Amino acid sequence: MPEEKKDELVHLTIDDIPVAVPPGTLVWAAAKEAGIEIPVYCYHPKMDPLGACRMCFVEIEKMPKPPQTSCTTPVAEGMVVHTKNEKVRKARKGTLEFLLINHPLDCPICDKAGECDLQDFTLRHGPGNTRFDLKKRHYQKPIPISEDVRLDRERCILCQRCTRFSSDISMDNGLVMISRGYRMEVGTNPGQAFDSNFSGNTVEICPVGALTASSYRFKARPWELKHTPGICNNCSVGCNARIDSRVDKIMRLMSRNNNEIDDGWLCNRGRWEFDFVNSPNRLRTPLVRRNGQLVPTSWTEALTYIASRLKEITAQHGAQAVAGIGSTRTTNEEAYLFQKLLRQVVGTANIDHHHGRFAGARDRLTGKPWMMTSSIEEIEKASHIVLIASDPYQRQPILNLRIKKALKKGAKIYVINAEATELDRLSTLKLTIPAQGAGGVAKILLKQAVQNQSLNLSGYEDVRSTIQREEQIIRAAEDLFGARLTNQLAALSDEIAGARGAIILYDEMATLEPGCEDLAADLQALAVITNQIGRPGAGVGPLFEDANSLGARDMGVLPDALPGYQVSDQIGLSYDEILSSSQIKALYVMGANPARHRALPTGLELLIVQDILLNETAQQADVVLPAVTFAEKEGTMTNVDHHVQAIRPALRPLPGAQADWEILVSLANYLGQDWSYDSPREILLEIAESNPFYTGLTWEDLAEQSVRTQEQEVARA
Repeated sequence: MPEEKKDELVHLTIDDIPVAVPPGTLVWAAAKEAGIEIPVYCYHPKMDPLGACRMCFVEIEKMPKPPQTSCTTPVAEGMVVHTKNEKVRKARKGTLEFLLINHPLDCPICDKAGECDLQDFTLRHGPGNTRFDLKKRHYQKPIPISEDVRLDRERCILCQRCTRFSSDISMDNGLVMISRGYRMEVGTNPGQAFDSNFSGNTVEICPVGALTASSYRFKARPWELKHTPGICNNCSVGCNARIDSRVDKIMRLMSRNNNEIDDGWLCNRGRWEFDFVNSPNRLRTPLVRRNGQLVPTSWTEALTYIASRLKEITAQHGAQAVAGIGSTRTTNEEAYLFQKLLRQVVGTANIDHHHGRFAGARDRLTGKPWMMTSSIEEIEKASHIVLIASDPYQRQPILNLRIKKALKKGAKIYVINAEATELDRLSTLKLTIPAQGAGGVAKILLKQAVQNQSLNLSGYEDVRSTIQREEQIIRAAEDLFGARLTNQLAALSDEIAGARGAIILYDEMATLEPGCEDLAADLQALAVITNQIGRPGAGVGPLFEDANSLGARDMGVLPDALPGYQVSDQIGLSYDEILSSSQIKALYVMGANPARHRALPTGLELLIVQDILLNETAQQADVVLPAVTFAEKEGTMTNVDHHVQAIRPALRPLPGAQADWEILVSLANYLGQDWSYDSPREILLEIAESNPFYTGLTWEDLAEQSVRTQEQEVARA
């Protein structure tokens, strides 16, 4: 078989510098490869070229009507490009002179000043003076086009980045161009609000100060900010972000492009919901309950009291009278130490976290824990995307953008949900099911796949026998759904079986509903027997809720599994069992708030809460230990598709508070252990030695990944 012919590089010359780039590369990008700056306003690497601003002019020999726009012109073999000759300079000066005719000279009060492309390019490419001495155009300023975004219309240069983001990327209620000619301006559709979950991206990609964030407006100057590479802490996607801080206060979060995860975007929740870090109500000292009131105490007194009470309770009631509820938002290192403290120091297996019942399940075909079998990036390669009882727009927003990117490439989207979702209007098919009906959906899909004559089920007799045993359950689901919905599900199963690449996603919350205990197992089996695992654009898996939901599972914050899902000799109580058991006398809660949704155990003699705020659970505690946020510590987190990522301190720790890992090390030592961890990096080494999912992982590996991500960000800028 002949070897597949590879695309050869295209050779051209830009300002007498030889350049070789892949076919299809734009002249602008080729110049960038050579270290040559060509100014752009309308162009953005994540959107199709437009050529509207006319700022990227170059002269290309032997091409008609020079100068040409470099952001819309692909390279050609032997092409000769000039970016700095007199014709190009004159064209750019003319463009800038027109842009500045009505643009206000309000740089001293503009939030974009210091990071404004119009400022920078005027300095480097502009005329240096103006021939326009008439009155500039004025508008009402600013216009609150949403709760979060303000529009200063006179600053707009009509680059259309914001409107193209709304139409091409987010595809939701966004911004549009209104009117034509000199009256053209940015606005919203008549009668519609700019209520996009991704509106903050338009603020970031605006090259001037036309769109600004209400939360940041007049709060700081770019040159006052310290930039720290970080990870968003608000959902399980783990988007890369840049934390901009000033005087130990977060001022804003900006996107930090990682093509494998976030594709360069942030949702509004990730961009603006960090008030808990800056909250004046943060805990700054340990608290202990005396005479029914929580009063401040020292770290020494708090830890001494906890250690002595735990020893008393275990001596009187046994170690199994102690339980721990861990967090899905603390780091991997902290989750690992939490379960180690309870298992090895206290001696109890009563360890779990919210939604842990799903985490302990195993795939009946492979024996592996539930997690995505594909990557986030592969979603855009799928031909079919099936969403069952999940709503990424609300729960994992950036995945919604990745699904829409797949849609633009021709993917079919199937939404199966009891509620309306944002993707309904874009779906090939929306199937509305009864509440708590996702379990029945999975069984009907699997039954149809088993009956599909085109599939080879050799080796999967156990799946066939399982379906036969569950015939009564399946028949009840079919009766509930009705003939039409059942037939649509059967047709969808056949679609999945014949798909080039199908990705099936479901929300972990759905697995906790009555009748949905087998949801994950059935969908995993469906993907396996239809050959939708291990191929590009194919896969199946759960969508988790919190930033480190998967990391908590990996680290063994489970009643029936050690780190790495290794079998435990001792099975403890689950989350629900802990909170309903009268046998639990001491409960240690780290970074969680179970009292928010249910009552705590009735027989508690000691409640220890470790958190950043005095939440509902902490208000009932006997001892409260003040912790720090993700922005004040070092460690790792694991996102929904198992990317392990480093977090770094952007702020100094709040005085009086400590990182969760530091508190756990201190408490272990007060309990008679000799824990000598000096940093999360040492804990990560221990994790890598014992956890098969993290074997060989080092902090240096994560730092290298961060550097690559930073290089992507620099390349995008």
